[in-house]
Amino acid sequence: MGCADCHTPWKMGPNGPAPDHSLGLSGHPQTQPLPTPPAAQGPWLMGTAATHTAFWGPWGVSYASNLTPDPQTGIGKWRAEDFVKTMRTGKHLGVDRPLLPPMPWPAFSQLNDRDLKAIFAYLKSQPAIDNKVPAASH
Repeated sequence: MGCADCHTPWKMGPNGPAPDHSLGLSGHPQTQPLPTPPAAQGPWLMGTAATHTAFWGPWGVSYASNLTPDPQTGIGKWRAEDFVKTMRTGKHLGVDRPLLPPMPWPAFSQLNDRDLKAIFAYLKSQPAIDNKVPAASH
């Protein structure tokens, strides 16, 4: 479903930018703080960091979350029901802060429970990576 497209940091490789699979699904690297993003100009209303894990636009700055099963910084304490509720409501754990762009949760909300639980099981089967992602800013 493309989770790694934004939740796996990119790094410069011999052929240009590429996903850093050693940090797979760990979200924006805690070791890479970012400066204030540039102001939007003309039709350019949003942008992304070189890691492809931080995004800016009219909503502020959002960071791709750690989707690994790390219990402190990832989804290790989540239950399948928490994941399903998050994807259905567009809110963290189904009740908390909104999921911000570019997270395509409206598309995920159309999946059936079985498919969402399968995605969650896949995420929980990945190696846990301790990576505390910064909070979004508005």
